[in-house]
Amino acid sequence: MALNIWRFTDRKPGHDSQSIGLCDAIGRLTTVSCFDIQTSSIFSSLGRFLSNTFPAGESLPDPDLIIGAGHGTHFSMLAARNARGGKIIVLMKPSLPLPLFDICIIPKHDLISEKGNVVTTTGALNPIQFNKNKSPDQGLILLGGISKHYHWDNKSIIDQINTVVTNSPDINWIVADSPRTPTSVLNDINKHSFENVSTLSCSGTNGADIQKLIVNSSYIWVTRDSISMIYESLSSGATVGLINLPKKKNSRLEVSINALVKEGYLTIFNEKNTKPALKSNRPILNEAQRCAELLRSRGIFG
Repeated sequence: MALNIWRFTDRKPGHDSQSIGLCDAIGRLTTVSCFDIQTSSIFSSLGRFLSNTFPAGESLPDPDLIIGAGHGTHFSMLAARNARGGKIIVLMKPSLPLPLFDICIIPKHDLISEKGNVVTTTGALNPIQFNKNKSPDQGLILLGGISKHYHWDNKSIIDQINTVVTNSPDINWIVADSPRTPTSVLNDINKHSFENVSTLSCSGTNGADIQKLIVNSSYIWVTRDSISMIYESLSSGATVGLINLPKKKNSRLEVSINALVKEGYLTIFNEKNTKPALKSNRPILNEAQRCAELLRSRGIFG
């Protein structure tokens, strides 16, 4: 019999990446039927919770697991469990008291202890799988953009990219931007007419295409502000480096990145190097699968 999972989504890509990653990992351990449910407003969900009703799931089988990421999913998940049962797995530090949820999977950089119903992870979960058969001549440069944590400097970033690609002429590089990236960056890169570089704009692609590139690329450089792309790149088994950005302030994001550097997961770009070299990758980082196996061992599912 299939394990029924109700996956709650607030339609935010970062949150969906986390919940899809866990659902996929559970699906590799047992047979699952996964049903996606869009969250309702907090007021609507609270009303459903108090009335013990959940119309959005009327045509669905009762859930064994209720999974969601994002503050907007919390009341919807609680309302669903109140009406139909199941165990809630929330993928973040919730804004509501921890005991309301059966399992809280929370990144270590949120500075919370692993105890009781709390499972801590190295970064947010994602659906990227380790690939030992990567293309040896494929490189990827992932650009974030305007951030509250870091100063964005087009010239500095392009200079770093220039150093990477010109000193690795045997690698075919793809530079991909994101919705936060200033539009001028890819234009400036294209003006350089690098022979071993192509660019990919987020306006003409989708998340699935970027994930395929991450999975297949042996070498990935990521701007320091893009924590989700850093963890996705590490999960793929790529050798990963950081393009430097000046920090605006100390933050949990900065603490998390510095910990990854200290543990040998990441190499920081050094402008004094004439040919930046990335360290070989350390232990495989597959947090979604580890969490799925941990949940099974705790009897959360059979």
